[in-house]
Amino acid sequence: MEKTLLKREDLQKLIDGVREKGGRFVAPKTLARQVVYAEVDSTEQIVWDYIVPRNSIKEFFFPQTEPILKFRLMKEGVEVEDVRVEPQRTVLFGVRPCDAASCGSVRKIFTWDFIDEFYTKREDSAVIMTVACTSSDDECFCTTVGVSPEGREGADIFLKETVDGDYLVEATTDKGKAFVEEFKDVFTEWNDAGLKEIANPEPIEGVDIEKIVEFLKDRSHYDSEIWAELARKCVGCGACTFTCPTCRCFDMVDEGTYIEGERRKNWDACQFDSFTLHASGHNPRDTQYKRWRNRFMCKFNFYPVKFTTKGCVGCGR
Repeated sequence: MEKTLLKREDLQKLIDGVREKGGRFVAPKTLARQVVYAEVDSTEQIVWDYIVPRNSIKEFFFPQTEPILKFRLMKEGVEVEDVRVEPQRTVLFGVRPCDAASCGSVRKIFTWDFIDEFYTKREDSAVIMTVACTSSDDECFCTTVGVSPEGREGADIFLKETVDGDYLVEATTDKGKAFVEEFKDVFTEWNDAGLKEIANPEPIEGVDIEKIVEFLKDRSHYDSEIWAELARKCVGCGACTFTCPTCRCFDMVDEGTYIEGERRKNWDACQFDSFTLHASGHNPRDTQYKRWRNRFMCKFNFYPVKFTTKGCVGCGR
């Protein structure tokens, strides 16, 4: 089917079909009075009017905590068992273009010198259904960093909402095309040239990102007083890094008893004072402004030098 339409009334059939085949269906949902990406089993749970959910989709590929190996003390020595990743198929519906674009940024970290199968297997088995933005708020700045409200980057299926609440469907990857074919009874052919799409929001102006980048590259600004001034409101809680779709720092921790246990990979944050704390007690980032500065440097200086693209997608979180 060259052109397809997903009617909102048929979305429940898609949810049921995915779940019947052992998958999970994720969509924007209200939890604790906030809109978040979470698993749903009914369209009644889906939130339709939102800017960006409070969390990002990275947690479905890069969990907050996960075991990577198990160990047990035996008479002959230590027995080590690798944890194998067998990911459940995940279909993510209603993903904003900024969140979909973030997958490429995170994937580069987990594949540039070592293939982290814990991440890649989950992402490879997922289907990302991006929905174009129809509104924005004062926090959005995706166009500033080269992302579009109707961007296809990272999406397997791109959806554009119509005034009737249905979705124009564009399969942008082979995985997306296979998914549409697999559930072809849900997607409808259409030839209505008069079908009206909802317009995208106007690009937000006012941020000259290149000036910021040049400021960060100038080493004379490394100890600028502006860092302490900007970091004054920061309490070092790390929430900004946990909600950020492109932050991906983690720590390794052994948990268990003297006899047996497991090694876990846990989210970490450069905003924590323990992040750079040495065993000697020395900490090269011993004040919050240094940690705050590092986050800016990472997004717009360190990461671009390594991967020639910005480490931020302008989601506004």
